[in-house]
Amino acid sequence: MRWKSSKKYCEETNRSCHWRNSWASVKCPIESHKSHFGTKRPQDNTMPQKPRPKKGPGRKESKREIARQPKPSKDSVLMSVVDEIEGERILCSSLTRAPLAAAIADHLPESSVVCFYLDVFLAEQARQQVCEGRPNLSIVCETDLPEGEFDTVAFPFLKQGEAELTRELMQQGYERLKVGGKMFVSTNNPRDKWIKEQLEMLFDKVATRPHTHGLIYTATKTELLKRVRDFTAEFAFRDGERIVKAISRPSVFSHRELDVGSRALLEATMEPTKVVRAGMRILDIGCGTGTVGIALALRAPRVHVHAVDSNPRALQCTVRSAALNGLRVLNRLPKPLSMAFPTKGEVSKAIAKKAAAKKAAPTVKEDLPGGLTEPEDDISTLSTQLDAEGDIPLPGTFDLVMANPPYYSNWAIAKIFVEGAARALKPGGKLFLVTKNGEWYLNNLPFVLADVQARDVRDYVIITAKQRQSR
Repeated sequence: MRWKSSKKYCEETNRSCHWRNSWASVKCPIESHKSHFGTKRPQDNTMPQKPRPKKGPGRKESKREIARQPKPSKDSVLMSVVDEIEGERILCSSLTRAPLAAAIADHLPESSVVCFYLDVFLAEQARQQVCEGRPNLSIVCETDLPEGEFDTVAFPFLKQGEAELTRELMQQGYERLKVGGKMFVSTNNPRDKWIKEQLEMLFDKVATRPHTHGLIYTATKTELLKRVRDFTAEFAFRDGERIVKAISRPSVFSHRELDVGSRALLEATMEPTKVVRAGMRILDIGCGTGTVGIALALRAPRVHVHAVDSNPRALQCTVRSAALNGLRVLNRLPKPLSMAFPTKGEVSKAIAKKAAAKKAAPTVKEDLPGGLTEPEDDISTLSTQLDAEGDIPLPGTFDLVMANPPYYSNWAIAKIFVEGAARALKPGGKLFLVTKNGEWYLNNLPFVLADVQARDVRDYVIITAKQRQSR
């Protein structure tokens, strides 16, 4: 595994990147180096032009015209049954910015409509777009569907969606329905059979109706659910000589197992490099189940890990996994000693005061689950933050940042990860990032961090970079 500097990489590929002072003005290198293919050529008036066919009734649309038509919204299938939805309390989910919830709220202005999300970024986008002028509509981003009875529940699903999450949401939706309430479920797969089979395990009768872009299922709750399945999973993995336990749930990355990218990150930070040292502050961006941050926290005493994710379930799993491995969970990110105690005299005074109080009587901390007594000083700690913008508190105080960015969104999420890492790292602090394609990072990271390098680990690329000594 040979490291390659970003400067050498750029020289080999003969690429350049125009990264101005603000990240907001940056374009992805893939976009900024587009070829001229696809640009319009000037019309040659000397050449005869083929006349376009006139539009008229009965004329069949060409493939090009069909491709130009706007794609339907991911919630559009259920939009066709809005007039059938009724009741005082309505619960739905959305795959976009809550157009279904807005339509239901407009259709039933006297009813309470709740739209559920598992991603704070999508929830905030929906809140900004549809909540104004609709006092009966609320957007929630929580680990589970809101409690209480609902008259109607509506879920849009995609054929490429996560199977276990689909099953869990339908089961929770059934539990939230009052007896006699109705559930509407849609899929963009016109040949679907699986979702109907799962609904038939919950309801006595499921009706199917075709739609231009998929299928719609309707069912009425006639009795309470006899058996509730728990989709939470517990698994374990080895980090060196230590066994680390983890808890995961559907929609959290990665469910039921340690993904290969996280394994590559852990291997890249193993001994004898001594990446993790006692008292370090580590930021885990996009923590998922928290496996990477927790494993690092167990390698040395007094390590603090701050885990950040846009999915509230990810933070729930991380907290439960931390407690399972003996870490102390804090309610908020603590200040480093250099900020909390500016002088050595104050540090000594605070430690002596704490030791005297502990000797007199053990104190009970609210942060500890089950009211446990205060742990020893060598125990590592963990805090969490629900965030999708990379807005990390106490910037410039982290020794290490770990990141496993997703590959969708055309580098927009990767940009947020890198921005957050650059703000969080203190001078000399180091970033470890895992990806399948290192080109974007090697081209762009040198503008915000120094000593950018890459190496291959387990068919992945590990990118490392350091914060400059003077910021």
